[in-house]
Amino acid sequence: MSQHLITNQDKFLSEVINDILPGCDKAYFLVGYFYFSGFQEIYEKLQDKHLRILVGLDIERSLANGIREIDDYTQRTKTRVQTRDEYYQGLVDIFNNTDFFDTERQIEAFKLFCDKIATGTLEIRKTLDPNHAKLYLFEYKPEHQSITQQPGQMITGSSNLSVAGLKGRIELNTILRDPVYYNEGKGLFDKLWETAVPVADLEHLPEFTEKVLKKIWMEKLYSPYAMFIRILQEYFSQPDDKNLLKPRVSVGRILTRHF
Repeated sequence: MSQHLITNQDKFLSEVINDILPGCDKAYFLVGYFYFSGFQEIYEKLQDKHLRILVGLDIERSLANGIREIDDYTQRTKTRVQTRDEYYQGLVDIFNNTDFFDTERQIEAFKLFCDKIATGTLEIRKTLDPNHAKLYLFEYKPEHQSITQQPGQMITGSSNLSVAGLKGRIELNTILRDPVYYNEGKGLFDKLWETAVPVADLEHLPEFTEKVLKKIWMEKLYSPYAMFIRILQEYFSQPDDKNLLKPRVSVGRILTRHF
């Protein structure tokens, strides 16, 4: 078992991240692709953390992790509004056209995702230019910094924020604990963050609510009892010989009415 490389063979990257998060206040993720399935793998340890996700290439399009490469020119000519709207539409398509909400855990992860945006503890931005880098930064709590004499630690390698990248396939990542690496990585993240396009955060919550939450089917379905009553109503209200208005009767009534 490697002491330095995380390959998703001896240990999953999701396990490593979940082990690190309890000692952190904040986390900063720079990834090429953000898939909601990746958030679900670590959401339980993110509840009391402030998380910033910086997406370098494209917002998630399918839970099957089908990656759609985007032409650099197309990326650069998108407006900030177009970038946000495409992200919102992608979420709506995913949640309405897949089986994502089939388990309680998936629903719980999505609710936390929405709650963290609403409280300002989750922010997502898209880099201004295409970026394929992967950088996971973990900022230690003050008391943890005092013990370790380090600001945090950094993981870098090949894994995107997806279930495949965190545990589903062989990847190559390494942990860097030297403060020099952490500070350089944080400096790079902050520089890209400042020029990136906000797509989901507290400031854009009304837009997120209007264009995503109001358009997905979760919690908008009728109760099983109401659906049962509706089926009975539809079945027993079908026309039969007693309530069907026959053409012969209709003609007779028309003739009586007019003559």
